[in-house]
Amino acid sequence: TPRKVSELSSHQCLSYSLSSQQGDGTWSFGRNGEVKVPIQGPLTANNGDALLAAAVGGQGVIYQPDFIVADALRDGTLVELVLDVPVVQLGGLHVLFPPDRRLPAKVRAMIDFLVEAFSVSSR
Repeated sequence: TPRKVSELSSHQCLSYSLSSQQGDGTWSFGRNGEVKVPIQGPLTANNGDALLAAAVGGQGVIYQPDFIVADALRDGTLVELVLDVPVVQLGGLHVLFPPDRRLPAKVRAMIDFLVEAFSVSSR
């Protein structure tokens, strides 16, 4: 089990092709992504759920957001790596709407749904 980000280079890593932190054959770590680690592995995909399924199936290490891996971590099908450099915090999900009018009920319902669906503490 890797304990340092540099050790990831010798492991099978499953890469997310649409991420600026992963799409070029490296994974970025550190507050601003200043630590780059070359990775290699059997799968690159543009879908986090596909990468999750591959990781649960023993195909390699994934670097995915909490909302994708929370259930697998909680039920023990995946374990979180504790590395010597923190992961990059990319921000979050933002919902934008005009502030100058009352929200329609369906918009409020969608916002409430997104908060619940993407809240790690609710999983």
